[in-house]
Amino acid sequence: MSDIFFLSLPKARIAYRLYENPEAQSDRVCLLLHGAGVAGEITYSPMLPYFTRWRWMLVPDLKGMGDSFHHHGEEGAVSVTELTDEVEALLAHVKWDDFDLVAYSLGGLVALNLNYQRSLQGKKKVKMALLEPASLDREDLSTLMDVRQKYRHASKLIRDTGDVELGVASFMDGVSPNRRKHPVAEATTQSRLAHRPFGFAYALDAVTDYVALMANEPHIRQTMIDASEQVFLFSGELSHEALRQHYDLLSEQNAAWQHKTMSACDHSLPFQKPRQIANHINKWFTTV
Repeated sequence: MSDIFFLSLPKARIAYRLYENPEAQSDRVCLLLHGAGVAGEITYSPMLPYFTRWRWMLVPDLKGMGDSFHHHGEEGAVSVTELTDEVEALLAHVKWDDFDLVAYSLGGLVALNLNYQRSLQGKKKVKMALLEPASLDREDLSTLMDVRQKYRHASKLIRDTGDVELGVASFMDGVSPNRRKHPVAEATTQSRLAHRPFGFAYALDAVTDYVALMANEPHIRQTMIDASEQVFLFSGELSHEALRQHYDLLSEQNAAWQHKTMSACDHSLPFQKPRQIANHINKWFTTV
């Protein structure tokens, strides 16, 4: 457990935690970014005890999730660009310029964009481990846009009807259609995503809006991929076959990319196999 800190920015009050591992194998540091709707601590606390590489781990809550809020205090629209800029501001605040990066889902898209923006600034490329990062789940961008419309429907259900349970179920059916619907697991996922349902809905839309931009201008995603030199992709065995196929293709096309499919996992893989994933991540960041 770590104390919670806050950084006040022009459009947000960002919550973050810093975890220290005094027994770490190096003095390296790592930024960990969560997915849509679920706070950083909830996402990564099952994994943190198994990480051996980093002395310090920075776990923020992206705006609209966890303990991070718009300054006006109400839930509101967010964008991938805004979220990226706020993470950059947090990194400047803690004075981190050389770090590793682990990110999940929405956080994976923010991570890819963050690395791309840093590359434009002439900064060092970031080595990353990405767990089913948003925007890479299909090779074909028009197909990906079709997939995102299901998530747009889920976010609209939440905001227009207030039926959080139905909206979350719609999202889960879209992102993990092949999942094993165990009642306890379903209830747990529902509970996580219902904590700040409107923040979750706006986060879903942020990804969909960015994918729409990519669909109209395909070079945007490709330049983001090209800027990412070292990436370890994780997928769930129960996730869509087209997702895994695209990850395989990316690992073939990019020399320093790898892909690992986790057995019996769906999109909720960080909550399903935290220890095994942490072990793979330890090995990935130990290799040069």
